[in-house]
Parts: sequence; structure tokens; C-alpha cells
Amino acid sequence: MEMTTTRRTRWHARPHETIERDRLFVHIDPQGPRWIATDPRGASLLSWLNGETSDESLVARYADTFGVDLAAAWLHVDRFVRSASRHGFVARDALVPRPYVGRGAQLSPDLRELWLHTTNTCNLTCAHCLVSSGPEGERGLPTSQLLQLVDEAAGLGVARFFVTGGEPFGRPDFFELVEHVTRTHGGELVVLTNGVLLRGAVLDRLAKQDRGRLRLQVSLDGATAATNDALRGAGTFERILTGIRNAVEAGFAPTLSTVVAAHNVGELVGLVRLAHEVGASSLHCLWAHRKGRWAEMDGSFVPPAQIHSHLIAARAEAERLGVRIDNLDDFRSRVNGAPDTRLDLSNAAIESVCVYADGRVFPSAATVQYASLELGRWEPGNLAKLLDEAPVARRIRELSVVHKPVCRDCRFRYLCGGGDLEHAYSFSLDAGHPEVPGSFDTLDPYCDLYQGLMQDEMFALAERGRAARRADTGFAAPVVYHGMGEGNVECAPGGSADAYAPVRTTHSNCVVSEGLDRPRSLVEAFYSRAAETPQEALCCPVDYAAADTAHIPEKVIERFYGCGGPMSLAGAAPGETVVDLGCGAGIDVFIAAKQVGQDGRAIGIDMTDPMLGVAGESRPEVARRLGYDVVEFRKGFLEAVPVEDESTDLVTSNCVINLSPDKPGVFREMWRVLKDHGRMVVSDIVAEGPVPPHLKVNVHLWGECVSGALAEDEFVAQLEEAGFFGLQVLKKQFWREVEGQRFFSVTVRGYKFRKQAGCVYQGHRAVYQGPWTAVHDEEGHLFPRGQAVDVCTDTVAKLRHAPYAGAFVILDPDADAPEAYSCGPGCC
Repeated sequence: MEMTTTRRTRWHARPHETIERDRLFVHIDPQGPRWIATDPRGASLLSWLNGETSDESLVARYADTFGVDLAAAWLHVDRFVRSASRHGFVARDALVPRPYVGRGAQLSPDLRELWLHTTNTCNLTCAHCLVSSGPEGERGLPTSQLLQLVDEAAGLGVARFFVTGGEPFGRPDFFELVEHVTRTHGGELVVLTNGVLLRGAVLDRLAKQDRGRLRLQVSLDGATAATNDALRGAGTFERILTGIRNAVEAGFAPTLSTVVAAHNVGELVGLVRLAHEVGASSLHCLWAHRKGRWAEMDGSFVPPAQIHSHLIAARAEAERLGVRIDNLDDFRSRVNGAPDTRLDLSNAAIESVCVYADGRVFPSAATVQYASLELGRWEPGNLAKLLDEAPVARRIRELSVVHKPVCRDCRFRYLCGGGDLEHAYSFSLDAGHPEVPGSFDTLDPYCDLYQGLMQDEMFALAERGRAARRADTGFAAPVVYHGMGEGNVECAPGGSADAYAPVRTTHSNCVVSEGLDRPRSLVEAFYSRAAETPQEALCCPVDYAAADTAHIPEKVIERFYGCGGPMSLAGAAPGETVVDLGCGAGIDVFIAAKQVGQDGRAIGIDMTDPMLGVAGESRPEVARRLGYDVVEFRKGFLEAVPVEDESTDLVTSNCVINLSPDKPGVFREMWRVLKDHGRMVVSDIVAEGPVPPHLKVNVHLWGECVSGALAEDEFVAQLEEAGFFGLQVLKKQFWREVEGQRFFSVTVRGYKFRKQAGCVYQGHRAVYQGPWTAVHDEEGHLFPRGQAVDVCTDTVAKLRHAPYAGAFVILDPDADAPEAYSCGPGCC
């Protein structure tokens, strides 16, 4: 997207609503849904982009409103419009909302998960049990039928099974079911348990299971014995904790699950601490249904505002201790999903059903025992038919946020998804007339909690973006602090193209699926394999000159997977410190070692042990051939470089930035470790335009540097926003075309200059020497050729160094003659 200041150009912002907190502005297009976060200047600009104001008028209005000159105003407006346009919030043509008539027209039955109430028999008789289980409950389907049901579901494409009860571990045949799911079918199994039986023979059998496919969610309803035991029975608190500790010792990372109610809402902070103490991976909060024994408990419902306030405190403690509250992760995933993907109610009776202990099939685990919601009774071979043809299932699929009266005008409707169907239904039931069916159209009683949590997550993401903007970089234009979808692992390689579907559904609150740090783990595995067995044509390998690599062992050269030659263009000088990010087997580090000489340093950073192993093994041989050793390899991530602040003269990378899930974080780290006036020279793959969603999630193409590539203009823009100036594409060459999308290898150079807080005007003036009629720098200064322009001490310092040295004459405050200067790059 290019912006030109003309009378004809007009820009349109999406129709949106704005909410503000602490001078952060979140702009939401409810119909998209899509949102961005800005500062007050960005908010003003968005409000002016009505399709009627020309760029010329826009720049003039910005200059007048914010007290900057026209040259800086043009730069600020240009940068912001570019940024907002990349996030799909601004366009030359009016952005017309997509028509939407509901999910029924776009979603069809597609079973992906199966819930099993394996039994309604339980070793406990909890006062709040959703299904009123106890020692005398239904025993469940026979083993042979359970295994047959799993076979049938797996044949339909189900890969994730959820097991609840009653107490699943109370079934003598339970591990037959576990192993049938995880070993026979290679599926994932999530078990909801009270944890009391995780000892003795059960624990011994558990220890033999696949920890990558079996997950445990253990119920505990208080941070103290008094609170928990009042509901679950005397002595259960210690027995449950013992079960959790046993599972942790066996190598599992259970989730601690709590039904939030009046008696324990004040203990959420304590539950976070308890989860940390016993080694649980996360805390999961269950919002109470008005069902089962729970419906008989007076005063158990907690107002959403009260839950929200306690969750805020619990979140702070969880961040301090490194414990996840997976409900918060879930809402972050919702608000930060793929833009323009509508969440529309739950996946019940579309992607998920539950088979109860007696074989009856229901839309979800929390709706079992509601006779009015029964799909039918499972018989071998009829599961798909019940999902497809049962009147209840069809009715649920026709439900939609767009038809739900209480959601129709909510700005969060397609981010929240319309609330939880199960909660809306259970709270709509008339306790005095249990035979009367409930309604799905009623308000989920926790709606205000969802809205509060979503706003919290939006502003947390916005604040993270604001905090990442350093005042001393010199980049002062308003930008988008965060745009919907940035950093979402689900939308990254290894995710699913479904993440970008026009319509998606939400998941039952009974359990929230864990998110994984997929990009890092996938790229580590990919390049670990490449370290062990050299791969041909990873990215677009180039050849260095023989003189540059003569001192490097062949096994390093065989494992060179770069896409350019940054070290041949970076001009590393004797005595400099060079840091190479994603160094792999070390080829660029070893080349740098030769260039910086025995008084310099060459440091390689990589996250893959096999690659670092090859590099480390080759280091003595390189030192022997050079006659000195200045090389060091460190394990680390590009987003958290293990190098001291302002300690580096040159940062390089060779086709690794596109592999990072957080590219702005990589650029900020590069800026941080560089010395003042230091430089970065990086080679990477860029796309001609935005990469299509189905290519973004392709793991194989990601390892080949396609899926994670930025568009070229975004790559340069992110470097500029990180604070780099003097940016220049030193080399660009076509690499390959994938499904009509063209990809290029580029080598880009940029410089660091740290702004000083005490910058002043002391009478210095700068004269641009040409050859252009005028130039415009990154801070908004306009330098007409041959004219003296007043400049501050910061700008003086910047213009005296590369890449500007030699293009300007600096006039001292008390001298008429120009300062003596040597001819620099481009001067002669």
C-alpha cells in the first residue's frame, strides 16, 4: 500500500466502535469482527478517515491538532495509514460489512470430538454434582460397547476424546479405554477426575501411559480443606492433593479445576498458589450451571462482577508464579483470533456430542439427563446419523448469535460467540416446572464476565504493544499497537486453516483445550533434523566466495540453509563484535571471526541443540586454521537474545526471522543489543503481498521459509517501528513462486541511533549536499538541497555517522564555515 499526498486520494476506516482505557484506544468492528489498538493520535486519525477528506487536508489537520510541522505530519499520517491498512482497518474504498444470516447456512455436522460419560458411579457424593452421581449411579456401558463406540468415532474423524463421570478411574476396565484411544487410534484423551484414586495400582498403570496423549483435569473446590470438604466430603482435600502430586511425580502435568461459587470465589488467588505448590500446569475455572444437586443449593451463584474482580487478582498472582489460568488464555485466543472469523455459539451438536452412561446421546456433557435435549440412543453405527438427523441437533445448528435477541447489538457478539448455550439453557429452566423445556435464546448469566475478560485481554495486548515502543528509538509516528490475530499460535504454521474460516464455534466451559507454543517447537524439530541429515534446497541457499569459507569445515557448509550473504555485505571490521541470530551450524559466525580478527568477537545464537552441536564441534578446527579463537555459541531464542544491552557492533541473520512467531520482538532485540550507531544486516525471505491463510499454516512450507514470510513493505516497516533508520535494501532476488504468490530473498541494512533525553537546539544547522532536490528523514525533518536547516544535537550526532556521513555539511553554532568532514559513502 502506497500513500501519496494528493487532493484526490481518500481513505476509509472500517465502521467501528471505540473504547478507551488509560489513553489506549481499542477500535472494534463488531460485524467483522476485527479490532486494532492505537494511541490518541491514531484514534483521531481513524475518526477523520471518512472517505471525504483528502490526504492534503488530513496532513494539515494533523499538523494543526498535534502541533507538528507539515513534513513531520505527512510522515506520521503516512506511517499510520500504512499500518492500519496492513491490519485491514483502512482502505481506499469503503469497507462494507459482509452480510450474515447465521451459522446454519455455513456449518454442517463434522464430528471432531466425543465426550463419554463412562459411568455415573462415583466414590464421592459431592453436594454440587452436575449429574448427581454417587456410589449408586449408572455403571456405564460394557467395555466392549465403549471400545466399539471409540472405533466408530475414530472412523468418523474424531481425534480428541473427553471422559467424565462419575469417577472414570473407578471403572476396572478404564485403562483398556485409555489405551484403545491413545495407542490403537493415536488419539488424545482428556480425563476429568476427582484425583482421589490416583494411587497404588491405578497410579502404576497411569505411569505407563503416553503423557503426550493423556491429560488429566482434577477437580478441587477450595484452597483450604474447610472450603473443599464442605462440598466434596471430609478428608477429600488432602486425598485430592495427594492424587495430584502422585500424577505430577508420574510425569503428568494436570490441570486443577474449580467450580466457582459463593463459598470459594474469594480463594482464587489461593488456588493459584496451591496449583503452583502441587505442580499443576494450570487452573481452570468452571462457571456453575443450575443443574443437578447444584440447582438445589441456595446462594451459590456469584455475580459476574464479583468473579471478575477476584480473577484479576488471581491473574496477577498466576503471572508472578508462572501458572496458567486457562480461561484467560481462552478469552485471549477469542479476541486475538483470525480477523473476520465470526464465533457463533458452541460446537455442541456440530463438532461434538456426548454419550451418557446409559447410551443416550446429548449435545454436550453438561446437557446430559435433559430429556428434552436427547438426540437418541447410541447403537453401533448410528452416531453420525444421530448427529445429522436428530431434530434437537438440527435445531441447535440453526441457532445463531445473529438471531439471539440479547446478543444482536453487542459489540462483542462475534468475539464472545454469544455466550455458552449450556448455561443459557440451564438458567432458563423453571425450577417449579421441570417438565417445561428451557430456551437457548436467554442470556448467559455470565455474559458480563465474558465481556469484562475480553476487554481486559484486548487492553493487555494493547499495553504490551505500547510498552514495546521505546521513546529513545526516535520513531514517533502513531502506529497500531496491536491488531487482531497478531501472535496467535493457532493461526501460525502447525495450526489449522480452520482458524481462518468465516464462522467458527466455541468450546464447552467444562474443559478448555491447552494452547501449545507450536512455532518454536516445530521449527526446532525441523532444523534439528536438518542438522542431523543435511537437507538440499531449504530456503534458497547461496554460495559464499571460496575465500570466505576456506577455513570452515565441510560439515558446516553442508548445513548452510541461508537465503543470502549478509556477511559479504555487512562490512565487518577488525575489532568489532558480531552477533549472528539463528546461526545454525555456524557458517556466518565463522566468516565473521575471520573478518573481525583476533581483537574482535563472533557470537552465534540458536535454539536447536543439534545445530549448536555441529557448530561447537567445528569451532576448534576453525580456531586452528585461523590461528586464534574469538567464536562463542549460545543457546537462545531470537525474541530473547542472550546478549547484553548495547554490546554489539553488528547483528546479522540469514533466513531465520521468517521462522519467528514474534518478528517485532526479534527486531526490538536486535536494536537492544546494538551499540549506538551499530548496524544490522539481515537476509530473509519476503512475499510480494500478504501470504494467504492456507499457506500460513502449512508446516512444510514454513520450514522452507514461505509460511512465515512477511510482505516486503511490512518487513521494512517493522524494522523502522523498532527504531532502525537509514534502512536500505542492499540486494533483492526472486526466489520462487508458490500458488501464484511470489517470494524474494532480500538483504536489508539499518542503523541504530538512541535518542537522548537532553537533546537541545544549540544553533547547529545541516546542509544537504544532494543529489536529490530534497530528502525527508525518519523523524520528519525535511532537508532541501543546499539549504541550512536548524537541527538539534541528536540529529547532528545522527548525521555525522553512517549512512548519512558525507551527504550533509554540519554548520557549528559559532562558525560561518562548514565543519571539516571526510568524504563518506556516496559522497564521491
